[in-house]
Amino acid sequence: MHYRKEIDGLRAVAILPVIWVHSGLPYISGGFLGVDVFFVISGFLITSILLRELESNNFSLAKFYERRARRILPALLTVIAITSLIVPFISGHPKFIGDYGLSVLSTVLFSSNIYFWQTSGYFGSASELSPMLHTWSLAVEEQYYIFFPLLLMALFSSGKKIIVSALILIAIFSLLISEWGAVNSPIGNFYLLPSRAWELMAGALAAVFYLNHYLVKIRTKFSTYLSGIGIVLILTSYFLFTPSTLHPTSLTILPVFGAVLVLLFSEQRNYVGKVLSIKLLSMVGLISYSLYLWHQPVLALMKKSYWIHLDPSRIFISILLTFFLSYFTWKYVENPFRDKRKFSQNKIFKYSLASIAIFSLCSLLFKENLQIQKLIFPKQIVRFEQLLEADNAHTNQIMFDNDDCKFWSKDFNNNFIDRFDHCAKKYDKAVFILGGSHGMDLYNAVASNTSNPFIVSVSKGFCRAHKFIGDRKNLPKCQYEEFKLFADKYSDNISYVLYTQTPDRLFKINSLHKASSKDLSLKRVKEVTNYLADIKEKNSLNVIMIGMLPPLKKQPISWDYEQPFDEQFNDIVSLNAMNLTKFVDQIFASELMQYEIPYISKIEAFSLDLPKDLIIEKSITYSDSRHISSKGEDVFGQRLINYMTNKGYNQLSITE
Repeated sequence: MHYRKEIDGLRAVAILPVIWVHSGLPYISGGFLGVDVFFVISGFLITSILLRELESNNFSLAKFYERRARRILPALLTVIAITSLIVPFISGHPKFIGDYGLSVLSTVLFSSNIYFWQTSGYFGSASELSPMLHTWSLAVEEQYYIFFPLLLMALFSSGKKIIVSALILIAIFSLLISEWGAVNSPIGNFYLLPSRAWELMAGALAAVFYLNHYLVKIRTKFSTYLSGIGIVLILTSYFLFTPSTLHPTSLTILPVFGAVLVLLFSEQRNYVGKVLSIKLLSMVGLISYSLYLWHQPVLALMKKSYWIHLDPSRIFISILLTFFLSYFTWKYVENPFRDKRKFSQNKIFKYSLASIAIFSLCSLLFKENLQIQKLIFPKQIVRFEQLLEADNAHTNQIMFDNDDCKFWSKDFNNNFIDRFDHCAKKYDKAVFILGGSHGMDLYNAVASNTSNPFIVSVSKGFCRAHKFIGDRKNLPKCQYEEFKLFADKYSDNISYVLYTQTPDRLFKINSLHKASSKDLSLKRVKEVTNYLADIKEKNSLNVIMIGMLPPLKKQPISWDYEQPFDEQFNDIVSLNAMNLTKFVDQIFASELMQYEIPYISKIEAFSLDLPKDLIIEKSITYSDSRHISSKGEDVFGQRLINYMTNKGYNQLSITE
């Protein structure tokens, strides 16, 4: 296939919206779909090359991987090297450097999509600050490069019909996976090859049919219209999609099919082809790989240095720097390494393997930076380890389970019901804890400290007994209606139902540091009280609401470990949040009184004295800004049980 200038123009149409949306600029909310367009282009070009070489009996797997190494590794490793030199000067925070090291290691091992799937989402402040976040798409393509040539080699002798059938089957199966994954595993769906393969296969099928006799006839007559439709579909999707749109799904066919139409029907003699071949666009397309590599580290480190939301001047500087670095990387790194006279196949493989080994070792040094810094800054790192211990209690929360009848589940699955049924026969009545992530904290606090042998919970994050305030999608299926069905059968085996939640989700302004009492949604308060009254009356249950934990201004991992913590408490504890939490306590206590449902304030039951109780026995009692840590579960759990026992709730007594 001859060089097609308009494909470089299409690359520009793909990369520019990606940079735009990652810069935080408005209007093009679906600019991230440029990555999907890149997948289609990659599938098209790689399949075109493979088919041409297989048909001419000139295919070599070694040559294919050599070309991919020349194309991908020199620029990628250059960006990683320069970014790695800068990162320690931007932030010496051990967690930031350690996370960066792990992201680099996964990048050079072609698995960063798996790493980011396991550690973060794609949209959000934490992800935006990761310099290597964007390499997930490179990992998807690299995994595709490993498997796809082997597939075509295996199928080629069987004929084009078999190849087409296989590609269609893979595409359909992958699209079905993405439909399922968007609902059941949205983060994995976004990052992983199985749910992205259909986009690559769309490009591959376009390559197979590009020179088809019937398609050539259609191209002769309708190329202007069809390529025009294609570019309109792509551009329209950039404006229609938002970060909350389920993606990838069948909706993503919009930009994918648009890219296929442009690849199949744009050419120099039609309008779309001419526009995409404009020198400026084709030049942006030529450096698009370097642009993609540089934009995320530049923007992430700028945001880390200043603020997550960059002002217009810093956005301009970031974009300008990205283009400057990209041009020089393209000219002095990408192009020279493509020259076979300068770098033979043998050299490319040797340099690639050596570089991967060196960068892997360097990334491990970043990962273990905490141990290195401990030798240089022992006092500061002791404080940091306190912060890390608290953070780990949130990010890797361990749910208490005594392998008998103290257990937790996120839903009413068969295992939970079977286990409850067994324990009901053994111990008769359970204390049942309901809630969201605060329900999980309360369960751990109670189960690990009480001598009562039968404590259970069904609770999971983002699940409260009221509707979510605001327009939020991808919320989990919560357990409250299922609990009613469960209680219909097992109410005689439940001594108490304890319900708890966070206070800030009841306010129209989510931050209690900025909100006022007027921002409290009494409608949401009523939804909670109605639910608790409903299960009390219909199922004859003893219901108790355990109150609210006042949120902090800063989560522990964001505290300054270089300074003593007690010098920072004014910036950590919010008097306004404390007062609003007490206000919510009063409202709930009053509302629930009419249903004779007890309300127990956490502030009172925990004997919570902030900021004094933030650190107890050298451990931080909060895990983030609104949850308690393992230490908090232990200390506050004991205080809560003592308080409730003194109030006459004898089913909860302290473990001896």
